[in-house]
Amino acid sequence: MRWLAAGLACTVSVFAQGQLSSSINRMVANDAMIRLKSPDAETRGEAAIIVAAAGQQIHEPRLLKLAIDPDPAARHRGILALGLLATPQAITFLEQQLMSIEGRTTKESVFAAYALGLVPTQRIETSVARLLPQFEQGSWKRQHDCMIALLLGMTNQLDRQELRPLQQLLEDAGKHADDARALLFELLLPMRSKVDAKDLRRSLRRGGDLTKLTIIKWLATRSAADNKLWLTDLTTYAKRGTTPEIRAAALLALTRSRHLPALEIAAHTLKTATGAECRQAMASMLAIGGAKSRGALEQYLLQEQNPARTQALMSGYQAPPSKALVNHALQVAMDQRQPIATRSAAAILVAKSDAKRAAPLLRDLFRVASTPATLTSLARALVRTKEPQTTLDRLLSDSDSTAQHGNQWQALLASGHTEAKRQVLAVLQNPKSSDEEVRTALKAWRRATVDIPVSSRAPELLRNCLN
Repeated sequence: MRWLAAGLACTVSVFAQGQLSSSINRMVANDAMIRLKSPDAETRGEAAIIVAAAGQQIHEPRLLKLAIDPDPAARHRGILALGLLATPQAITFLEQQLMSIEGRTTKESVFAAYALGLVPTQRIETSVARLLPQFEQGSWKRQHDCMIALLLGMTNQLDRQELRPLQQLLEDAGKHADDARALLFELLLPMRSKVDAKDLRRSLRRGGDLTKLTIIKWLATRSAADNKLWLTDLTTYAKRGTTPEIRAAALLALTRSRHLPALEIAAHTLKTATGAECRQAMASMLAIGGAKSRGALEQYLLQEQNPARTQALMSGYQAPPSKALVNHALQVAMDQRQPIATRSAAAILVAKSDAKRAAPLLRDLFRVASTPATLTSLARALVRTKEPQTTLDRLLSDSDSTAQHGNQWQALLASGHTEAKRQVLAVLQNPKSSDEEVRTALKAWRRATVDIPVSSRAPELLRNCLN
């Protein structure tokens, strides 16, 4: 009966944590609502996004006012909030911003277009379908950022239905930059019940790098049987693709197709590449070669001296590491001469088999890391160790200076760190919190909890607002 009692206790604990998390989420949204009238423009804008994402439609009038706020820091975020709110009046506001050619060339049009694309498909299909053909009017160059923002927003919603207008835009190929064509393919390929292989191959061979990458990534999602006719093309791009991203994506597609010659390509890549390409080569060799390849790959990793390649190889090593590899990774993780990213990859590898030894390393590295990607990886690894949750004062270099820890908060919030959530709430509810602390707390919460991705392909204005 002891195992039953333990299981019930664990279930109750998980349920209690879920209840606590939901309660904190509601309280943060309520406290954000109070900041909708903050004298700080960025604060009221961040608050608008959080309130809208929480579905608090009662605040629609205030959010509509923020969408025409005199300060662009509030106005642009207020416009984005309307896409998350997705009420009929909010959608009408967004549509009106984009009705004219002039309207589609303003700074505000970038945010309105992205917000319109974020609206759930079932609420917005006809609005987007009406808007897409209007880009045929006027200058493509002047409307470029607006169209890219709309297409990017649309990629966040599944089951898009605007097949015909998207297809028409794609057919007008001569006017589009490579980034627009790539996004059109990203939206269209999942919609089509049948794909003309001849036309798609022509686009793959003649398209720019972004278009090639999009098509190859889509091929990587298909079954091995569906990709039989594409193995030659994928092999060519895995060997001689013009960018590391293209070569890595093609190798992934070959790996998922269980194409044995991919093993030779991966072995060559393992010796010559770095970054994503090297990481994929390691993962491919493990996937195709299986347990027989692990010993040789571990030996290769043990002998690697280049920090960038060490990081990539350790990140791509998805099998349980041997005792020798764990000990080697421990040495790398503790070596202060190594870059933080390399040490972090080593500590995360250790955590896969020895959580007890990994936990203090992960904590120490989290305190000195600075990039969002590394911090997020470390935070998630800490959660997976299932060690007692580390308190904030052991993770932040100066817990009193909360305004300096936006990236750390974001990483901890994204990993589900309960105390980090409580700290956001404490800052929002403390009347002595500075404007900078409140702004940092709201921004970290929005980045970690609101589903509004920031793509490197987004117009600079949009990236700057959401980063």
